[in-house]
Amino acid sequence: MSDTPQKRFRETLTIWPHRSLSPRGFLLVMATLGSLAFCIGLGFFLLGAWPVIGFLGLELLVVWVAFKMNYRAARRRQHLTATASNLKIEDVSPAGNRETTELPTAWVQVELTPREEPKMRSRLQQKVIVRSHGKTAEIGNFLHPAETPRLAREVTRMVERARAAALRDDDPPQTEQAERVR
Repeated sequence: MSDTPQKRFRETLTIWPHRSLSPRGFLLVMATLGSLAFCIGLGFFLLGAWPVIGFLGLELLVVWVAFKMNYRAARRRQHLTATASNLKIEDVSPAGNRETTELPTAWVQVELTPREEPKMRSRLQQKVIVRSHGKTAEIGNFLHPAETPRLAREVTRMVERARAAALRDDDPPQTEQAERVR
């Protein structure tokens, strides 16, 4: 009777904020705004109000900085790794700093709070909270509110699959069980 190691369960999920404007789209927006500012600035220059050109340049700079800050914030990530023994939540900030929380899979509770979806005009947003043994972690707080319930269902299924894998690992192989019955 050969003892073959069973394949270990490991499932990962990576979450990041959505940004609808691609880098090419950003260049097109900035080129359009730049050409528009140039035309407006030329008109004011011909009228003798040349200081307006500086303010138009300042406006372009503010728009550029706002987009760069938005793209920097989009580098945020959350990596979830579920194994038969634990759920590892790794937060990666836009600066690259990492913070890790590990919770035992057997005791993890995934909650969507509040349970009822808030009204559209409400400022209240649903959150996905993961708890176990006094530790709490929020998952996907940077996502759009419409994505939150789906994320909660996916994380719940991920934890359930990890628990099922843990139960399969605890069961002895069929050959050993048959020998004990004899």
